[in-house]
Amino acid sequence: MPTLYITEPGATVRFSTGSIVVTVSKDPDGRGPLPTKTRQLIEVEPHRLELIALVGRIHITSHATRFCLENKIPVAWFKRNGDFLGRLVPELSRTADLRMRQYVAATDPERAVGLAREFVLGKIHNSIAVLSALRSNRPNHPELGSAIARLNLLQEQIVGTADLDSLLGYEGAGARTYFRGLQAGFDGGLRFAGRARRPPPDPVNALLSFGYVILTNSLASMIEARNLDPYVGFLHQRRSGRPSLALDILEELRPAIVDRFVLRLCNRSQMRMEHFEDDQKRGGVRLTRNGLRRFFREWEAFMDRRLPGLKSEEAVEVLLQHQINRCAAHLRGHREYRSLRLGEAYTV
Repeated sequence: MPTLYITEPGATVRFSTGSIVVTVSKDPDGRGPLPTKTRQLIEVEPHRLELIALVGRIHITSHATRFCLENKIPVAWFKRNGDFLGRLVPELSRTADLRMRQYVAATDPERAVGLAREFVLGKIHNSIAVLSALRSNRPNHPELGSAIARLNLLQEQIVGTADLDSLLGYEGAGARTYFRGLQAGFDGGLRFAGRARRPPPDPVNALLSFGYVILTNSLASMIEARNLDPYVGFLHQRRSGRPSLALDILEELRPAIVDRFVLRLCNRSQMRMEHFEDDQKRGGVRLTRNGLRRFFREWEAFMDRRLPGLKSEEAVEVLLQHQINRCAAHLRGHREYRSLRLGEAYTV
């Protein structure tokens, strides 16, 4: 359990007798100011934790907060609808050597484009892999065939691209093509009519958006722990509050991790319409509290398993760390960065 996700309304995160303890106090029968009963939800040994994520109105005590800071455990806050609010980060390493190398690379157009191109190539490769796996069960579906052909053509064009604007154009075209093909993959109770967000209008888009936010935050925390700057990227340019490097690495991982996770949830009917509700404040739909609990239960299990389609015995959570280490090794000049690519043998 590298990440502890807490979704229970009114829960409190405490530090007690060497462990992180999550409790919730509830009125015995829900009628007025009666004595409360405190129920323990979970107790976790802190050495197993790399991040604590608080979703909704969750309280963390000052004692627990200080313990997390002292033990290098970031704490992140999210709204119920998945919006990221912020992250409390322990003091960073005092050496700035790796960050200086990152800043130099980010301001060198040739090096920046080289890394950005690899992020986009990884995304297109994994998009093709996901759609090809879907087509193996739907060989005559016309949208899948045309989408794969278009993505293969884009992949060839990207290889020779030497400027960022063109890369961003290819990435956008690839995403639109991919999502048109992905519609054919949803054959359970929840259907997908195309990518839409801000706010997500349907359950599948709500799941995709939520998954991207959660994975981005996990990457940003790991990047900071590796002494890189999550706000200085290569494909995604610098913008106030944008974790650009985390979003860069996210691109190659969207189809390989989040999209296939959401496909699995929907096609196995692990998520159903009853797990969603209208978002009265933002519009669109969001997960209910029961939906949040189910999402995170399945997400934690998925992150603790091998990544389907990748020739590796590592758990998904470990692969994330390896990709960040690959980026650090590239910036130090030890080797070229290689995106995670489905169907290939993965070497650390």
